[in-house]
Amino acid sequence: MIKNFFKISGYVISFIALGAVAAFLVFKIIDFDKTSEVPLLTGINLTEAAERLNERKLILRIKGKEFHDEIPEGHIISQKIKDGEKIRVGADVEVIVSMGPEIYSMPSFEGQVLEDAKLTLINLDIKIKKVTWVHSDSVAKGEIIAQRPLSGNIPGNEINFLVSLGPYTVSYKCPAFVNMTIDDAKILANELGIQLLEQDSGSRVVFQKPEAGAIINQGDTVEIKLGRGRGMWF
Repeated sequence: MIKNFFKISGYVISFIALGAVAAFLVFKIIDFDKTSEVPLLTGINLTEAAERLNERKLILRIKGKEFHDEIPEGHIISQKIKDGEKIRVGADVEVIVSMGPEIYSMPSFEGQVLEDAKLTLINLDIKIKKVTWVHSDSVAKGEIIAQRPLSGNIPGNEINFLVSLGPYTVSYKCPAFVNMTIDDAKILANELGIQLLEQDSGSRVVFQKPEAGAIINQGDTVEIKLGRGRGMWF
């Protein structure tokens, strides 16, 4: 009886021992007691990242995707576990993947007044990076001459404008219109870019304001009074 008891006990102990050895081997085989160092993944594409992790028996897991102006689409922006850290073999390494730069639809603003364009840009979430002002004889002051980038789909939300200051201011001394015929006065005024404001009637200029020699700008108005002029009998 006692002999059989020790025999059965020996079987039980042997079974337990074999179970413990088997469990130890299983844990050794699946590396539950091992760690691996996390590699640098930032800036590389997903295929290369997966290969690097696979070599170290780690698993790549995409946590999210974001737009990025510098990191190309499909490349990793950041990783949750920093490179150099040691984690359990078989663990996940979460990453954020780039969708590339966000694409914006850029309208054409050429010919528009800058202040009006600013309102449109606010609604489109596009920012003005730089405004360059230049004189122009053909584009009115405050209107947009050119833009960069041009209209269309662009990878970014910034724009540069070239805006008109209008024509250069040209100053000179007012000519003497008095005693000139109205036809000659009109020819001279047209050449200088001066507007004549006529008063009364007659064939010659008998009065002007401002007077001859006064400083005027191109585009200014000179008042003239018409009459027969000196020595005229008709």
